[in-house]
Amino acid sequence: MTTTKSTMSKLLFYPRAAAVLIWLAIATVATSLWMAFHPRERVNADRYWLDWLLKALPKILSVRCHVEGREHIDAVRPAVYISNHQHFLDALMIARVYPPRTLVVVKQELRKIPLAGYIFDKAGNLFIDRKNRETAIAQLHAFAQRMRDEGLNLWVLVEGSRNRGRTRGLLPFKKGAFYTAVQLQVPIVPVVFGPSYHQIDIQGGSLEGGDIYIRVLEPIPTAGLTSEDVQGLVDETYQRMLAAYLALEAKTQVDLAPGQKDLSQEEAMGQVISRQ
Repeated sequence: MTTTKSTMSKLLFYPRAAAVLIWLAIATVATSLWMAFHPRERVNADRYWLDWLLKALPKILSVRCHVEGREHIDAVRPAVYISNHQHFLDALMIARVYPPRTLVVVKQELRKIPLAGYIFDKAGNLFIDRKNRETAIAQLHAFAQRMRDEGLNLWVLVEGSRNRGRTRGLLPFKKGAFYTAVQLQVPIVPVVFGPSYHQIDIQGGSLEGGDIYIRVLEPIPTAGLTSEDVQGLVDETYQRMLAAYLALEAKTQVDLAPGQKDLSQEEAMGQVISRQ
């Protein structure tokens, strides 16, 4: 029975993957046209693109997303949203909880993607040069002023790179989002995506579908904090998000991927501290 299921999953992967890529192209073209006719609403282009993903991708992939903590979405503004980063199709999970008038930090290389890079750029998203730490920090500081002036939220994939299931739990967090939140004295809203490597990891060769769990945690205030408090803020946030991730993992009941390290919460926390 298991062998039959595995064979069926492999047979379905390629038509599903093709359908996903075609729909991503359709969504990107549709968003480009929408931006042309709504130049003053470009700040919502990300939300519009994500809405297009939701029109078809859950059906193509046979995915059911379960969201906990919806009451924390857009409860305060502006805010810095942070989430873990698993794979290319994280966008499908982000779409379930992405507030309007929110922009995202993306790596500089995405600017080169035809049409999609154009949309991300014109929408006002922040392209970060990850190879130059000083430049990246300066970009975040400049963007913080725009957040304050225009009432925008910022979304950051706080691990910096995709986990891809190599390590159970979360990778160490980058600190830029935390410095921005402290600079603005705005709350951090942690968003935790449960493991979805088997369900929707197109690059990993797995599109089995199924249930995916998402948890939006209570906002963490930064009022009164300074740059000296950032490390403590990072540690506190990491512990909360890791605990939530492991709880969602238990709901998902997935097996460890081949070669994946099995870390306890204490081991994972020790790992993040040692790498900072």
